[in-house]
Amino acid sequence: MSKSFTSKRKFRVWIYTPSHKTLIIRSEKQYHDVDYYVAKYDDPEITIDLEFTGVNFISVPEYFNEITIKKIGDKFIFNDNENWFVEAFSCVVGKSNWNYNQDVFSGLKYNDSIVIK
Repeated sequence: MSKSFTSKRKFRVWIYTPSHKTLIIRSEKQYHDVDYYVAKYDDPEITIDLEFTGVNFISVPEYFNEITIKKIGDKFIFNDNENWFVEAFSCVVGKSNWNYNQDVFSGLKYNDSIVIK
């Protein structure tokens, strides 16, 4: 468990399913055959998912150039901006080596994960 999470990776809203009250914000992956304008990530072939469950309200941009999440009350605040938040029951930060087209509805299992509380 952790009180916060920070990453210098780029993230984007990946999927939101109102019927399941689930939001996934996913980091990009870096590939060996592409030149990047930013430094190589640690573990460049790993994606990071921010998986929110019990979502009641979302107010976030589509993309983040870097990300910091802190839980304050029932809100997960992004980048110390009170206007960017997700009101949800929980947030799991999970690392995996999936590709972007992996079926998120088949059950997300991570190589490594933390829960933000």
